[in-house]
Amino acid sequence: MSTVFDDKNKLIRMYEEQGLHKGSVIDVLGDFVMEYDFVRILEGFLEEYVERRDYMGVVYSDEFDRDDEEFFGENRVLFYYGVDEEIENIVDYEELCKYLQTACQFYIKKHPERTENVKELLFKIKDKYNIKG
Repeated sequence: MSTVFDDKNKLIRMYEEQGLHKGSVIDVLGDFVMEYDFVRILEGFLEEYVERRDYMGVVYSDEFDRDDEEFFGENRVLFYYGVDEEIENIVDYEELCKYLQTACQFYIKKHPERTENVKELLFKIKDKYNIKG
């Protein structure tokens, strides 16, 4: 029987095998896959409103005006993990979809009964940002 720790390490290895190394993105998505209703989280990504906590979350760049001090570029997504502001990563939509695809592959292995729903949501997210593949 695998533990959450073992599963998280497997997920991290999957990211590494795909050449994906942004730690905050991996940590946030890892928590979403292991500890949350991941299908609901994917719905949040589709709507660009993902659950946040003080210590972890996802922020879309379009939440800020260009003149805002916090603005971090167009068509970007910021992942933060921990209470230190320096523990964050910013990805574009193409990178976001790569990280989500790996998370979805892992989730489907653990929850095959949700395969169709997860694949459909990932397809819709990719389509929204014109990401092929």
